[in-house]
Amino acid sequence: MLRKVILFTATLLLLLVISVASVGATSPPTDVEFVADIDFTGGVGSSFGPFTASGPAVDEGLMCESGMATAMSSKVSGAQSNTGFNVQVTYAFTCDDGSGEFFIKLQVRIDQKGDNFNWVVVGGNGDYEKLHGTGSGIGFPLGEGRVLDVYDGWVHID
Repeated sequence: MLRKVILFTATLLLLLVISVASVGATSPPTDVEFVADIDFTGGVGSSFGPFTASGPAVDEGLMCESGMATAMSSKVSGAQSNTGFNVQVTYAFTCDDGSGEFFIKLQVRIDQKGDNFNWVVVGGNGDYEKLHGTGSGIGFPLGEGRVLDVYDGWVHID
């Protein structure tokens, strides 16, 4: 019986050490802002444009400073209501410095109040393979099939 108690206690301690070690490998959420000048003259699904990133996440090396955002997929819904519509679009943000790319999914609502969205990181590669993050944003029409999207939120790596 004593042997079972010792084995059980040792197992619990091992699990505790493993869980503490994995928590220690996660970076804390860090603020970031992206600004993307998106050209969608070819349609929502073929939109693209340069982006810049700033804030503590860039300063701490979690995020690259600039690159190109390119639409990977899109879906439009709700236009039949004549009060606005929703757009789900996933962008690949490819970093200029060669550090990798990360993928952000946006849920956009465009109506009489403007263009606003929520975003979430859904994957990545290179330095961004374990990137997570979320936030919100707003789009400012620039005319001629362009919009300036401003993303505010946080990211972390685990």
